[in-house]
This record gives sequence, structure tokens and C-alpha cells, in this order.
Amino acid sequence: MTMTIATSPNNPNDNAIQTTIKAVIFDLDGTLLDTEALSCRAVIESFASTSLTIPQEILASLEAGGFLLPWELKRRILGMRGSDWVPIVLAYAQESWGVDMDLSWKDGWQTTSSDNENEDRVRVVEKFWKAWEVRLNGLCAEVKACPGAPELVEGLRKARVPMAIATSSRAASVQKKRCKHEKMFQSFQEIVTGDDPNVKNGKPAPDIYLEAAKRLGVHPSECLVFEDALTGAQSGKSAGCRLVAVPDSRMEKQSFLSVSDEIIEDLWQFSGKRWGIPLE
Repeated sequence: MTMTIATSPNNPNDNAIQTTIKAVIFDLDGTLLDTEALSCRAVIESFASTSLTIPQEILASLEAGGFLLPWELKRRILGMRGSDWVPIVLAYAQESWGVDMDLSWKDGWQTTSSDNENEDRVRVVEKFWKAWEVRLNGLCAEVKACPGAPELVEGLRKARVPMAIATSSRAASVQKKRCKHEKMFQSFQEIVTGDDPNVKNGKPAPDIYLEAAKRLGVHPSECLVFEDALTGAQSGKSAGCRLVAVPDSRMEKQSFLSVSDEIIEDLWQFSGKRWGIPLE
């Protein structure tokens, strides 16, 4: 189905031409599924799983806060795939929590050390990433859909709008997360994951949205993307898509102004009318 929208002179992000929307692409974590709290808990518990010890007073504080990561850390890693966010988490834990580690993560992957140390870094990151996935998968029985997600997806399906998911999560993890939301997932024609061989670079690079649009057979400029993370919004926008941001309530909305065509509080607030989409 093809939908045409007229741009609004009141929105500085609208182009001065009509835009045709032929498909919709959703991020997964934090956009369709409310995995972020579970993800935080899995990150914290992965330290013990990889023989890294968070000081007891820090762990007690994290537990009292519902096992949520500090926002100053969480905001930096939203939307990234594990190979990108794990070094950031390790550096933060090392510097802010005093977690003892054999390697310094102050500069992340950037190092002039030997090849052996670089190999050690790869092993540490992969081990932590895997431990996080295993723990998160174990928590997935608790995962709920984000407010308005099933209803919006169903409305788009009834309107015969082609849809895809573009997620930084790996394919095995997506299979675990979808188990209680199969009806919603069956509405998607394509699911592109972070470990897809055609996705060379993770968000904020445009690769994953370019691949999703390609698989749907739609030009990126004719795709409408829904994203909750700034890195994801940057990815969708740099791919040439139109973008609706659904930021975490703690995120500064101003951060999304330059990369979004619309900013909403949750998916319930999305109106298809503005985009020419006949939602019931």
C-alpha cells in the first residue's frame, strides 16, 4: 500500500516536497518490547558470570534501584550491539565502580598494545556479551510489549503496510524475546538482526536500515522508522528514512530534533493521519 503525506510548514524537519511512505521499520528493544529494565539487570548480573566482582556497596545500591544501570551509562549504550556497548560498560565499571580487571578499558577498543592483548579484548567482550544474552534470554519470559506496540502493528497490518524489524540484537536472542509475542511478530515480513552478515556496521551506521529497506523492496526514503534510541534514530536518518522517535522518558527530547520528523511519548500517541496511514 502506498501512502502520501504533505509536509508541514510548522515542522522544520519536514522536507519541502511530498513524501510517499510505502513501508514501516521498527526497532525492537525499547520500541516494540520493553526489554530495557531486563537488559540492565542482565548486564549487572553478567559481571559475576564472567568472574568480575562489583564492590558490595555498589551492588547494593544497584539492587536498591531495581537493578537499573545509571542513566549516564545507559544513555550512551542504547541501541548499540554488544561488540560496541560491552567495552563502554567495562570502562565505566572499571572507572566508576572500581571493578578490578586485567585489561584497561579506558580507551575501549583503541589500543596500541600487542596482538595478543587485542585477542584478549575480543575474548573478554565476546564472553561478557554471551553471558548477557544468556541471562537476558532467561528473563525474557517476563518481557512485555511497549505501550501501544501490538495495537499499532495490528493496525498497520490491517492497512496492508509492509513492515520489518531492524534490531541490534542477535538472531538467537530475538527468537527468545518473541516467544510470548508471536502474534505481533508474525505481522512482519522481515527481521534484520545485528549479527546478519549483510550488516557490517552497527547503529548509528545506516547499514541495518538500508538492509531492511532492501529486503522489503522499498527505497529508504519511502520507509518510516520507529526508534527509541538516539543511535538508532541516527542510523535510520542516515539511511535516508523518515523517522518517528519514541525516546526513553529520561532522554532529553532535544537530542532527537535534528534526526526526527516526529517525536512522541509512546506508540499510543502515533497518529496515522499525519502520515496518510488509514489506521482503524
